[in-house]
Amino acid sequence: PSCFSNLPHGAEEAALTCWKTFLHPEGDHFTLINIYKAYQDVALNSTSEHCVEKWCHDYFLNCCALRMADIIRAELLEIVKRIELPCAEPAFGSKENALNIKKALLSGHFMQIARDVDGSGNYLMLTHKQVAQLHPLSGYSISKKMPEWVLFHKFSISENNYVRITSEISPEL
Repeated sequence: PSCFSNLPHGAEEAALTCWKTFLHPEGDHFTLINIYKAYQDVALNSTSEHCVEKWCHDYFLNCCALRMADIIRAELLEIVKRIELPCAEPAFGSKENALNIKKALLSGHFMQIARDVDGSGNYLMLTHKQVAQLHPLSGYSISKKMPEWVLFHKFSISENNYVRITSEISPEL
């Protein structure tokens, strides 16, 4: 599930202000990592589960989704240890690590690439040959920076076609 809470009517501006603190220039996938890291910091330093839930509520984040991500992370680490794969703490924030994350995302979502064909935010999805815009809550929409090429995680068909959870890529990747 999404780590963003369903917003009560009239809370959109407050939520955007909170979410901007997590924005990462590399894209939405990295923003999600920032959110998860902040959640982990709060969970480790909190005296009670209530403090974590309050923090999530204050930042308009879905505590259940972040808790589930924590459980999945622990299970994956256990599997990695059990099959004796090398495991180290990620060097998040380095250019090399950002490139490695993008390569990993591309290896799993190589069919979900879109290109801004006219420079105005109309993205042509290479596999579907449909045009969509970046979702309004995308970090790129918020920062008004429209990359030429994006990897997207979700495509939603509605009144407006949107690609969600996007990160900038280059054709060379």
